[in-house]
Amino acid sequence: MRKVLFVLFFLLSAKALAARSNTEWSLHLDTKLDVTYFREVYGEDTNQEFYKLELDPIYDWKYKDFFRFYLKPTFIADPNNKSDEEKYFFDLSEAYVRYQTESFSIKAGNNIFTWGVTDGYNPLDVINSRQYFDPLHSRKLGATSLVYAHTFDNWDLEAVYIPKNRGSTMPGPQSRWLPREVFVPETPDNDIVLLLPKTLRYSYTSRQDLDHALDNNAALRIQRRGSFIDLGLTYFEGVASFPLVQPMVTGTIVQVSPKTVVQVDPDVVLNTKNYRIRQGGFTFVSNQWDFLFKYATAYTQSLGDDKNLPGWTHENVLGLEKTFNIGSDAVLIAILQHSFISSQRENDSNLSYTEIFRRAWMLGGRMTWKEVWNFSLLGLYDEIHGSNYEEVTLGRRFFDAWLVSLTASLIQGPSDTPLGVYEKNDSYTLSVSRSF
Repeated sequence: MRKVLFVLFFLLSAKALAARSNTEWSLHLDTKLDVTYFREVYGEDTNQEFYKLELDPIYDWKYKDFFRFYLKPTFIADPNNKSDEEKYFFDLSEAYVRYQTESFSIKAGNNIFTWGVTDGYNPLDVINSRQYFDPLHSRKLGATSLVYAHTFDNWDLEAVYIPKNRGSTMPGPQSRWLPREVFVPETPDNDIVLLLPKTLRYSYTSRQDLDHALDNNAALRIQRRGSFIDLGLTYFEGVASFPLVQPMVTGTIVQVSPKTVVQVDPDVVLNTKNYRIRQGGFTFVSNQWDFLFKYATAYTQSLGDDKNLPGWTHENVLGLEKTFNIGSDAVLIAILQHSFISSQRENDSNLSYTEIFRRAWMLGGRMTWKEVWNFSLLGLYDEIHGSNYEEVTLGRRFFDAWLVSLTASLIQGPSDTPLGVYEKNDSYTLSVSRSF
């Protein structure tokens, strides 16, 4: 309630200021209703359907050309969710003031950052912590930060300081996005497999923060814009976007070699730890022969002495993008990407987002027709485990402001793999959006 009152206070204050001369302001509201149905029952006390309402008010106030106040909070209501932590969600995602001249700007408040150049999987997009209620559609959390940006001819510099980062939010204990058949935890020797019972009760311990992972996070980006080639260098030190998740269980050992297999008792306690990372990255974008070539690479080192930390990880993504004009009314944007990742610890953890992309192909496309119909397709293939994911969306706009769409999300793969752990979460979603 305090957060909601805080938002209302700023809206009223900024509106009063806008009454003065040399100012302009706008107020919009984006709304969205999602009805999601899962094809299979997965867990004894999890949802098979969701009814989510999302509200995103947007207030933008400017004074002349150099001062701006921007506010875009997010509120989501999902009252029938069986995980109490997921019934209501509020985040002051973007709420900042900015002072800007022709060459530099200073911004303070809550910010959302999107660094990197690739789509679908972006190894450089690590500044914001995330909400993982649905791990395949995670949501960024606003970071309270101070941002300095400066432009020098064809060079851009951006520095970010976050005094206290958030730490990511995990799925609730009754979420169907937690493993419910086989759990492959990340362990130093990668030698444990947990067989889960039909009756399963998850719970979390309080989150640990290793090595002050949330404190004094910082990032720096330098970009060079050219006629045909854009280059970028990035640096980040701060909390990892996905925490360590270690299950604490009791059970019966049913196998000891080559891996220890444990038949787990119903109660599983998840111990989560925020840990600190240091990352350096490089991006390359080239526009040649009507194709857009993209490359991103990141080297990440976990910091600290915990024996379960992942160590170093080297992530690479190659992308190719092409725009096709189909007749005079349709436009198709097609994307092909390949990711390849090497790391200090090669593991098969099925609660690791990065492991899905260790060797993966991604194919995507979005087509619009007469600015009324839209169709999108996303395909992902994990060539190590043979798992795959497809998402197809068909949408239709009505009266300029209304958008109705239907999405099918399909997952196939063994339940002991990073993507296949979600294999029983095939779903269909009807969405209705309206902007005011």
